[in-house]
Amino acid sequence: MNTLFHEIEQPEGAPLARPEDMAVVDAYRQRVYESYERFLRQRLAELDRDRARLWRRDYSSVEAYQRSVEPMRQRLAAMLGWWIEPQNRPPLTTKEEQTQILFRDKDFIAYRVSFEVLPGLESYAVELAPCSPGPHPGLLAQHGYSGCPELVCGLAAQANAKDYSYRSLGIRAARRGYHVVAVQHPSGYGTADETIGSLPRFQNYGRTYGKNRLHRLALMAGGTLFGLDMMASSRGVDLLMSRAGVDRGRIGMYGLSQGGMSALYLPALDKRIKASVCAAYFNSRLLKLIGPHRATCYLDSPEEDKFFADVVRCFADADLASLICPRSFAVEAGEHDTSVDFEKSRDEFPRAAEHYRKLGLEKRVEFIAHKQGHVSATARAFQFLQEQLAR
Repeated sequence: MNTLFHEIEQPEGAPLARPEDMAVVDAYRQRVYESYERFLRQRLAELDRDRARLWRRDYSSVEAYQRSVEPMRQRLAAMLGWWIEPQNRPPLTTKEEQTQILFRDKDFIAYRVSFEVLPGLESYAVELAPCSPGPHPGLLAQHGYSGCPELVCGLAAQANAKDYSYRSLGIRAARRGYHVVAVQHPSGYGTADETIGSLPRFQNYGRTYGKNRLHRLALMAGGTLFGLDMMASSRGVDLLMSRAGVDRGRIGMYGLSQGGMSALYLPALDKRIKASVCAAYFNSRLLKLIGPHRATCYLDSPEEDKFFADVVRCFADADLASLICPRSFAVEAGEHDTSVDFEKSRDEFPRAAEHYRKLGLEKRVEFIAHKQGHVSATARAFQFLQEQLAR
């Protein structure tokens, strides 16, 4: 192809007219920007206020209730993207040649295994398998933002840090007799730290860049990064159910922080999870997204992966809990959590519990408070799981 180049009409040089006062221009820019933000905030407030109209819950029986919320479960799956119902998936493929034993004691064996999430997409998990005879309840233990399976399981130097800590969640579960699986959700790589900084070529971009980069790619591909993460964690349930020593009817989940987000969303999608503990996440969602909020709202943070097209229109945290119902659900919240507003978490919880109350299932939902911060540390959370998985 021959390229025809054209002349530039206006050469570089002095302006053709008197320049405007940029202070005046900036005042106009401010007015327009603030008008856009007011308009969008008002629209979001309207969507939040009108959300209940989209739900048609039928409390006449448990069966009727489950049928009535199913369309919203499908809408949730469509919002996140990538979801394939368990019965429609290809069998789980593990890379046994990559399985590594990490730790062994009298209570459990810890090992790492790689597996295929979707064709061409892989992740890995850390498994803690009890040494005692089965069958054992299964537990999906989910790490949070920038974490890793080793950290949530307790196989890391900062496993029992004062704050922002899982407090050896996986080991505590394994010693209670759970077969634990903890799945990797990517944030980045390139350092030997227990929490990820960014990516090797983009260290100056900040710790959120790796996850933001994948989220942007996922949006262009027609889904969300969190949707891929939910498929990966659900494959963790597939992995649990493939183990001979696991009782398939007793699968629980426990996650902290963004892992708590997973422990709210995944049971809403995957009905094989019988009980879930959502730690350090459950909140008044619109306020956490755009403020005002005691902690930094996501709008004012560099984390892009928390924003989904229909989340305000359709899915407050209590609505997501209504998709878990009639299966069991607990919120674990720290009074001194600097990321999650404890009071707003406590205020939102009755809206979730109301669905259980209307079905006569009050004992299947619980608010578990503690006096520390952004940690998953209560014995009560495990007692709740034990009680609910024994039903």
